[in-house]
Amino acid sequence: MYAVIANVIGDNQLRTGAKVYILYCHGMAESPLVYGMAKGGKRIEKYISYKKLKKFRSQWVPEHIRHRVRWSYKHRADADRRAQTLDFMWTNVRAFDPAGQLIKEGLTKNEVYHIASNIKFIEQRTLLAEKEK
Repeated sequence: MYAVIANVIGDNQLRTGAKVYILYCHGMAESPLVYGMAKGGKRIEKYISYKKLKKFRSQWVPEHIRHRVRWSYKHRADADRRAQTLDFMWTNVRAFDPAGQLIKEGLTKNEVYHIASNIKFIEQRTLLAEKEK
């Protein structure tokens, strides 16, 4: 079983750079539930914004945390596709800490959504053009 993991850029409870498993996201598309190492050394579950995560990738899920992961994949290729989608969408979005300080430079969420929707349209047109040949 594979899952999508990422590293924390900055958070009040999670360690900076900590590896977190993305457990699932329900209804709140910008804030998934993750499982990772807290600053106190204890592992916690927490909702965190995708903007505060980086380096999305797939990884084999250890047996002792499988019961927590709801977004799991039997094949690594499926998990890789999901990780690439998340990486594309959220790597270039700017993020701020609770004090309002910029912690990651980038675009606004709306700009990234607009770019992603246009790229899907371009890919669809390219595929159609290739099929016609």
